[in-house]
Amino acid sequence: MDVDGDVDVNVGRRWARWNELRGRIPAWHPVGVVVEADGPVVRRHYGTHGTVEHSPLPPGDDLVGLVHRQQAAFALRGEPAEWKVYGHDSPDLGPVLTAAGFTAGWERSVLIAGPLLPEEPAPEHTTEPLQQDVHDLYRVREQAERTWAIAVESSGPHAIPYAEMIADGSSNEGDVFIEVLLGDGGLVTEVAWAHGDEQPFTLVGGLTSDDEGFVRACTDRWRRRNWLGSPVLAEADGPLRTRLLESGFTEATTVRSYHWKPPGAPEPSRPAQFLDWLHDDGPLWDRFYADFDFKPSTTYRPAITDPSPSVVWNLHSHHRLVPDLPAALDAIVQRGLLAATEPGEFVYWLDWQHDGYRYDPRRTDMPGRPPRPGLGTYPNGDYYLHLTHDLRLGTFGHPWEQTLTVWGAALLASVERELTELLGDPVRRRE
Repeated sequence: MDVDGDVDVNVGRRWARWNELRGRIPAWHPVGVVVEADGPVVRRHYGTHGTVEHSPLPPGDDLVGLVHRQQAAFALRGEPAEWKVYGHDSPDLGPVLTAAGFTAGWERSVLIAGPLLPEEPAPEHTTEPLQQDVHDLYRVREQAERTWAIAVESSGPHAIPYAEMIADGSSNEGDVFIEVLLGDGGLVTEVAWAHGDEQPFTLVGGLTSDDEGFVRACTDRWRRRNWLGSPVLAEADGPLRTRLLESGFTEATTVRSYHWKPPGAPEPSRPAQFLDWLHDDGPLWDRFYADFDFKPSTTYRPAITDPSPSVVWNLHSHHRLVPDLPAALDAIVQRGLLAATEPGEFVYWLDWQHDGYRYDPRRTDMPGRPPRPGLGTYPNGDYYLHLTHDLRLGTFGHPWEQTLTVWGAALLASVERELTELLGDPVRRRE
């Protein structure tokens, strides 16, 4: 049953709504991504690649000039670009892209399914039950590793590659739905993922199997999550397209990808990125606990064993007013990190029991680049850290002791004089 009545009318209305959203700058976008508008076109710059989105272009637009401007913007960053052309877009767009050097890629159907009411019967499933608490899966590292491996190594292309979804950090917003199929012994055998952002759609990122029962179980779950009115949208061809149609989806149009690559090699990684708990955040915290004897507590002071070499300053021992102390402190530390790290090296920003990030200080906080993520250096209510992956240098802000510890010879050489001028003489030092 479609909650809105006539299926054809609803598909048309939903697709019209999707077309409206295609050319808008989103209210939220992932860390490390720069979003820019050029007339009707919205570009997303990931550093490693870029994408183009837009609503159907009005007749008479200068398509040649529009395409060349996008190429120039991607070439400036050395980003390969993907441009999706939908079946109802301007018939001239594909030939213009081809003439400009784009290569036509895969073509898929775009499918839409309406939400299911809670009281509607579920489709009959022919597989074992899906993992119910999918987010809890990430508390079980072996299973999570297996989920990651299956999703990343599975055949594609997927509408939203699993690794890209994790890199986006959307799970921080509570809007990523990961379904897993458990086989014998409780092992993960198949994975499906969907993404619900600020738009009133859930986007199917990918499924690693076109098994009838698995597809029905996943799509039923996603449609029931959105029974208040948000439809589910998917891209598919071949057997998966057939399974989705059998599961209640209707074809709205088709979409073809066009790809272009400027001269030179693209950047190997995004300039800034959300840390996923499995591969970055958790293991890095584990090493920090072990190497620094970290004892988080509102009363235990100091919370770490001071590394060698290190210097510790009291953040408020100077008894004088410092205008915008957090900003002044952060500016000194950022200059020091830029000087003390190697080109291409990432700095990790950690917030105890909260989301963390990594960033390249040479590719953030500059024109055309994303802002540096995190909340800075001053420990505003929790432990804040900047550190390199090998832990050789960094900063540790203690919110209750109100101290800043800086360690690593190269970083200290860059910041010690300025921090002493700002905060006064150190309270502890270890050579």
